[in-house]
Amino acid sequence: MQHSRTPCRSWGLLLALALVAGGGAPAPAFDGERAYRDLVELVRIGPRPAGSPGAAAARELIGERLRQAGWRVDEHPLRVEVDGQGIDMTNLIGVMPGERPGLVLIGTHYDTKRLPGFVGANDGASGVAVLLELARTLGDAPRPYTVWLVFFDGEEALGAGITANDGLFGSRALARQMQREGDLEKIRGFLLVDMVGDRDLGLTEDVGSTPALRQALVEEAARLGLEDVLGGGSVALIDDHTPFQALGVEPVLALIDFRFGGDSMPGPLWHTTGDDLSAVSAESLNSVGRLLVEVLRRVERETVAREGVEGAR
Repeated sequence: MQHSRTPCRSWGLLLALALVAGGGAPAPAFDGERAYRDLVELVRIGPRPAGSPGAAAARELIGERLRQAGWRVDEHPLRVEVDGQGIDMTNLIGVMPGERPGLVLIGTHYDTKRLPGFVGANDGASGVAVLLELARTLGDAPRPYTVWLVFFDGEEALGAGITANDGLFGSRALARQMQREGDLEKIRGFLLVDMVGDRDLGLTEDVGSTPALRQALVEEAARLGLEDVLGGGSVALIDDHTPFQALGVEPVLALIDFRFGGDSMPGPLWHTTGDDLSAVSAESLNSVGRLLVEVLRRVERETVAREGVEGAR
């Protein structure tokens, strides 16, 4: 993940009056300690760059946890050629069927940067841990829309940084496939989670994310008493949501802390061996998980209301 000084195109989400606003059952509890235990298991695997035995072990762990939570697991294989080097990668997708047409995607990446000794407790494991606990939190009951928990491979660039031809390999491939198969238009929302385990958590405002969802995040944080986890600066972020935005997917929200270990961007611990268990906490995972649950519920609720209004016209 990196940032761009050029803001991405944003979209004004119509916030219709939700017919069920404030209703429904209370959100199930998100367990940050349980998420942290998954993070520890991922870190114990060691480095997990795309195409490595470590990445394969991470996939096995992710698939096992998803199935235990009652989710179907689909694989999306791809082969990447970079400077004559061929690398086999695989996106994993946890699927929970919905009651209405449409998809909500929640994504993260599970690969780590190709650096000696780099275990990616924050950048690689934290997002995975949050999504695995989200799978358990949501359970196996159908959602209003089909939910995909997408674990992208190859987010990290093979070179120094993400370029038009390096990095975001898994998300680029899945976005193109969904475009070919006519599935992009089914997406009702895309929530991205990355680098959310920092002990000193401060989510960065992605100015390329949908304004209405950015506002929803602020409002849900205030409602939960989690205002302190925001305020990590403001910048246009480049991550696995970017290929989908480039193909017109809206609305999108990125939950990312891009001040890792300090006040500067990307922070002194980013892409260093200091990204280990000492740099992350269960409390940070819990805060982001609670926010994610509420933002998901809000996306579902408001989209159902909007589509109901449009269908009645």
